[in-house]
Amino acid sequence: MKGFLYGICGNYQLIKGNRDIAISYFKKALDLNTRNVLAIYNYGLILLQDGSFDKALELFNKSLELNTKRIQKKTKTPAALNRAELLQKNIPLAIASAYWRLEKIDKAIDTLEDLRKKYAYVSPNALATLGYFYLVDKNYDKALEITNLALEDDETFYPAWDNLGQIAFEKEDLEKAEEYFKKSISLNPKSVDSLYHLGLIEEIKGNNNKALEHFKNALECNITALNTVSREKIEEKIKLLGI
Repeated sequence: MKGFLYGICGNYQLIKGNRDIAISYFKKALDLNTRNVLAIYNYGLILLQDGSFDKALELFNKSLELNTKRIQKKTKTPAALNRAELLQKNIPLAIASAYWRLEKIDKAIDTLEDLRKKYAYVSPNALATLGYFYLVDKNYDKALEITNLALEDDETFYPAWDNLGQIAFEKEDLEKAEEYFKKSISLNPKSVDSLYHLGLIEEIKGNNNKALEHFKNALECNITALNTVSREKIEEKIKLLGI
């Protein structure tokens, strides 16, 4: 019971934006072998963002196992059951992201395709993520198809526009890529990946000052291991163009 309560405290502190305090509670909860599914999942997300991919995957698998058992028992209130069913979709998305970062792109794709087969509806986030995984796998047609499904659901979902930009960039259609990346940052000015790629496009055009501006703007954003570009890569570009 104490481990479960630590998990609740961790979840609360995370909602309040107290990340470090939340981590301390999550660690205590895990030390006591907590069965608080949301706490295990949330701590896994933190580890994933921080680059601890193996440990994150371990926690996601544990949270999925516990959550599946909760749903099967059906002993919770309707609200609690709804939350459990939502997690049942969100946890595989996190698992797939961990596989991607562990360079197991086939497993990442299979995990999300299995999710699509299991449910009549999956979120634009899951679709855009799957679309990006197909891009990583160089399957551009499939990447475009799945990304467009995300936009059909929510045309304001900026990661999907970033996907379209990266697909066009990979196909060397810089005009289209620039259009899509600008659409992405119009929806979210802190879209790290879109800002970085706009910098690359300006660099290719020979507009180094504009490129440098985009790279600096990207560096000011919150960058985690879930972004498609690293802080080190952006800093390297700034150093190169800042000479």
